[in-house]
Amino acid sequence: MTVKQRQVFYISGFDPRGAAHYHALYRSQAAKQAEGHGLAIEVSRRRRLSAHLHQWQLDTRHTRSRYNFLSWDDIIRANWTRGWPAIFTDLCYCLWVYIATGRILAFARASRKQMLAGLYPVLFVLLALTASGYLGYLASTLPPFPALPGGLDSILRSLLAALVCCLAISGFMGLGNRLAVFWLLRIYAFSAKWARGDIPGLDQRISVFADEISRAIEDTDNEEVVIIAHSVGTMLVVLVMARVLAHIQDRQPFAHRRVVLITLGHCIPLLSFQPSAKPFRQALQRLGQDARLLWLDYSAPTDGACFPLLDPVTSCGLIRAREAGPRILSPRFFTLYHADHYKRLRRAWYTMHFLYLMATDKAGPYDFFAFTAGPERVAARLEQQR
Repeated sequence: MTVKQRQVFYISGFDPRGAAHYHALYRSQAAKQAEGHGLAIEVSRRRRLSAHLHQWQLDTRHTRSRYNFLSWDDIIRANWTRGWPAIFTDLCYCLWVYIATGRILAFARASRKQMLAGLYPVLFVLLALTASGYLGYLASTLPPFPALPGGLDSILRSLLAALVCCLAISGFMGLGNRLAVFWLLRIYAFSAKWARGDIPGLDQRISVFADEISRAIEDTDNEEVVIIAHSVGTMLVVLVMARVLAHIQDRQPFAHRRVVLITLGHCIPLLSFQPSAKPFRQALQRLGQDARLLWLDYSAPTDGACFPLLDPVTSCGLIRAREAGPRILSPRFFTLYHADHYKRLRRAWYTMHFLYLMATDKAGPYDFFAFTAGPERVAARLEQQR
C-alpha cells in the first residue's frame, strides 16, 4: 500500500549546526541517492514554522512527506564549551564522574570501543597540556641573550617560554577541533550534567517536541508518522516519546505500525547508566513496555561514537515487554558501498557516525531516504526483509 502523506520528525545529535545545515545535507544526499536508486525526491525550501520547528517538503511520484526538524541546537550551543579553561573544567568533571567513580567499567562492559572513545579526549588534553608545558620549559632554557643584563634576559626568556606555550596550546586546540576530540569531551560532560538535571530549558523543549509529535499522530490524514533521532538525540527522543505515549492512551492511532521510532547510532547508556538519571530510566522503561510503538534501532559496529548493537533498555537493567522495545539492527554499511569507497569511509571515523544520514552506492535494507520519503511504509519494508 502506497503512503500518500507522511510526517517525519528529526532530532539531531549534539551538534551546534542547526536546521539550515541539515536541510542542505538532506537535499545534497537525496540527489546522490536518486542517481543510483531511482527514488527521485523533490526537496522544497526550508520554512521556519515556530521558534523550534523547521519544515521542508519531500515530494516523490506518489508520496508527499513533511520533514520536520525539531531544533535544540540553541541548547547545545549554550553548553558548547570553548577555550582551554572551560575544556579543562569539562575534563576534570568527566574524570570525576566517569573514572574516579569507576563508572567507566560499566561502559567498558557495554562497549570497549566507547570506553576507548571516552579515554581518547582525556589522553589528548593531558598530552596537549604536558607537551605545551614542556615546549615552554625548553624555550626558557635557551642560552642567555648576548649583551643583555641578567634581569632583562630572564624576563625575555620567561616571555618567550609563555609565548611558545600559548602557541603550542593554540595548535593543539586546532588539532583537537579537527579530530573532534573536544566534541566527544563536551558530549560526556553534557550527559553527566543532564543526568543531574543541570541543563536549563531542556525539559520545556521536550514538552514542545512531544506536543508537535502528538498532534501529527492524532492527525488522521497522516498515513505514517516517522520519528528519527541520531546520536545524542536518541537520548532526547526517549523522553519525548515517553510523553507522547502517556498523552495518547488510545491504541487506534498506532494501529498497523503507523507510528515508527528510528534511533540511529545511539549513545543512550551515557545517560541511562548514570545513577542520578532515574527520570530518564523511567521514560526508557515506558518505551520498553509499550508494544504500540514500532522502534527500530540501527547502529554500526564500525561507528566508534555509539554503543553498537546494544539493547538500550536491558543494558541498564530494565525489563522489556514481549513485542515491545527496540529491534536491534545493523545498517550493514559494508554491503551498501563499493569496497574502495567503504575503505576510505572507514578511515574517517567522524564521517562514519553520520553515515546513517547519507546516500549509499548500493541498495539495501537500510535506506534513510526510503524511510523518510519512499512510497512504502517502514513496517512493510521491514516485513519484506524477513
